[in-house]
Amino acid sequence: MNNTDHIDGRRRLELLQGAVMPEDFPQRLERLKEASGLSWRGLARSIGIDYKLMRRWRKGAAPSGGSMLSLFLFANRIGCLHILLGEGLQMTLFRS
Repeated sequence: MNNTDHIDGRRRLELLQGAVMPEDFPQRLERLKEASGLSWRGLARSIGIDYKLMRRWRKGAAPSGGSMLSLFLFANRIGCLHILLGEGLQMTLFRS
């Protein structure tokens, strides 16, 4: 079942309900940080989350709701969505 979230009233992001982050999510997050050139605090700030939440993600907690959306949008903005999604998976941003 698909869920569509509206972003800025102009774009949508198709997300699968009940999506599960890969087991290696903390390692993918590390690669995203390296690709961004940001510190952990800078990455959290760029995503728009509290640094404490970033620490929980680094320990294996999966993002959810708006924080997951913000993470994917950030990764997409810097051209690194593939790091989070892995090979063969894609997320489509489109204008409505």
